[in-house]
Amino acid sequence: MKKLITVGVTMLAALSLTACASGSSSKKSGSNEKASSVNSSSAAKSSSKKASSSSKKAANGASIPTTADKEWFVKDNVFYAGNETMTFTKSEVRDGLDSGTKVLVIYTTIRNNSGKEQDPSNFYMVLHAKQKNDTSNVSLDPGMLGLDDNGNSPLQTYEDNLNNSLLPGKTVTAVLEYELKNTNPVTLEISNDSFDTIGTKTYQVQ
Repeated sequence: MKKLITVGVTMLAALSLTACASGSSSKKSGSNEKASSVNSSSAAKSSSKKASSSSKKAANGASIPTTADKEWFVKDNVFYAGNETMTFTKSEVRDGLDSGTKVLVIYTTIRNNSGKEQDPSNFYMVLHAKQKNDTSNVSLDPGMLGLDDNGNSPLQTYEDNLNNSLLPGKTVTAVLEYELKNTNPVTLEISNDSFDTIGTKTYQVQ
């Protein structure tokens, strides 16, 4: 019963990202980058300066839809998902909340392409981070960062942006956080509204 409820919730969340597209692209896209290592909150401020307020062009100059009626696709660092577009900007490794743990932080910008408020955290339903150990390719859980001197997460604003309702036509900077199992590369699998993988990004965390 629990499994059926979980599947149902996952499908509803993915549908909330979906607009009126008749189908999704089956082409797969992949990229590889190295995550920087950060042990304090000092480097967090620079990410917002680099993130543009609106994603209208991909790195290669190709146009990115700003409406919700196109097929889902992954191109370069852009994941267009109908109602919302996620652009991957940078990544880093930070200390986790529990002693000795590390968290992969992926910085993004998220744009609401629709005419209604959207929940950016729904991206977690179609993004799956995996890391190999000695025997398996393990799905990573969302991570929690170590707290600063004031008892707050150093990236609290970006975490809030992922969980707050995003107004129509607006763009915010947000972070995805995954607790690492080891120092092996992390593969982020990107799925469409049918839960088929349409792209991957690989992050080197050593």
